[in-house]
Amino acid sequence: MVVGEVSTTPPEAIAPMIERAHRAYLAWREVPLHRRVEPLRRLKRLILQERHAIAELIAREQGKPYIEAMIVELFPPLDVSAFLMHEGVRLLQPRRVRSKNPFFSDRRSTYYFHPYGVWAVIAPWNYPFTIPMTQLMALTLSGNAAVLKPSPLTPLTGAKIVELFQRAGFPEELVQVVQGGAPQGAAMLDHPTVRGVIFTGSVPVGRTVAEQAARTHKKVILELGGKDPAIVLSDADLQHTAQGIAWAAMVNAGQTCASIERVYVEQPLYEPFLNALREQLAQIRMGHPMSRTVDMGPLIAPFQCERVQRHIQDACAKGGRVLVGGRVRADLGELYHEPTLVADATDDMLGMQEETFGPLVMVQSVESAEEAVRKANASAFGLTASIWTRDRRKALQLAPQLECGSVSVNSHIVAYGDSYGVWGGFKDSGVGRTHGEFGLYELVQPQYVSEVYTGKPELWWYPYSERVHRITDWLMEFLATPSLRMGGTTLRRLLPELRYLTRHFTPTKMSGGLIRYLR
Repeated sequence: MVVGEVSTTPPEAIAPMIERAHRAYLAWREVPLHRRVEPLRRLKRLILQERHAIAELIAREQGKPYIEAMIVELFPPLDVSAFLMHEGVRLLQPRRVRSKNPFFSDRRSTYYFHPYGVWAVIAPWNYPFTIPMTQLMALTLSGNAAVLKPSPLTPLTGAKIVELFQRAGFPEELVQVVQGGAPQGAAMLDHPTVRGVIFTGSVPVGRTVAEQAARTHKKVILELGGKDPAIVLSDADLQHTAQGIAWAAMVNAGQTCASIERVYVEQPLYEPFLNALREQLAQIRMGHPMSRTVDMGPLIAPFQCERVQRHIQDACAKGGRVLVGGRVRADLGELYHEPTLVADATDDMLGMQEETFGPLVMVQSVESAEEAVRKANASAFGLTASIWTRDRRKALQLAPQLECGSVSVNSHIVAYGDSYGVWGGFKDSGVGRTHGEFGLYELVQPQYVSEVYTGKPELWWYPYSERVHRITDWLMEFLATPSLRMGGTTLRRLLPELRYLTRHFTPTKMSGGLIRYLR
């Protein structure tokens, strides 16, 4: 079925688009922050008003159920827009810096936050609305321009995003769309006016993007793959845990970088957990994404089905047990794959090592929580993880030991849905962050401005002298062994030089700076 058509952007047309985006950026960066909020507020209203049409477009083009599109594709941008309109404006205001350095106690220092310019946003097909929309919202509020290249598998959703920005009243060329594949992406990355790139996709392509962006010294944010683990402790609430893991493993038919693909269960709960999870997965209803009673739709393309099947066959050959699922539902269509549970997983199985990105969850028994943490960390990926337990003390002991960007307790994939949560991974799961305070600061360049108006020469200016040598040595001696007694001794030794020092510093400010070093 044809959902719609778009024209591919000729690679030679991309440079003029970027130049127009740059001109729009030069004007937009001069717009005060409080005025940048106005079109963002209108954009939020448009998303709410057209939520049904947007969700239907996503369901028909990408394949996730209509209600799931409403929940996982529309809620995050609505939340992010609210965060940006309130916290974002505050975070990007100039900020005073208070130095404890005694030499700098007589000056005023401030951080300013400047946009980079034009960014390339290369978006994925699995979440074609929420991922680029939240990124573009943050980019524009912080004063940047952007050229969006959606996946060739979801071009209509990408075009819809840019249309919404234009209708919301953002400058016409500030956010533009490029349609196409690798040649178009390469043209964007090669252009020297593009100062930053946000790429969401696979690890191999991410490496290529980083290498190409490095040729022109672009800022790079990479949101790459995951092989997310869940650790189930023996005291976990069985039904709650099985229900939560079933959703986190199968949402968007498992085509989520942060979906649960590996589960490590403490031995006493292993068999009961398998039975509970099997029951949950068996209840998942498959069918057409526009049906209101469907939980899971099709995969995006045949290559995803083939990958899931390859991981299942490898697991079975190495002693794994398929407890539910395992087949392509040909009666529904070639892209419908059953939710699949493999028990008795071993570390050498492909499904425990490679990202599956499909409706497959593998479960392994462990003797202890410590063993589960070791196995969870023994991966090239480190996006998110979850711990399932009733013991808060144990959860907070284990969470910092996990090598990943975010950890949820008795839930999963929480950080992306919370606009205050930072999003990004360790190791091969990515570089940089999006969302929240840390994600916003990735999109701007901090500038440090230091002011002093005393008219006095700095102590360290030419000409150097024996007196400067003595003062410097005394201060170094104090810093080497800071204490109240030593501080008093240093100040007494500096008294003979007081007249000289007042030519450079306000004495009370300098002494206060020295005392602050003791705290």
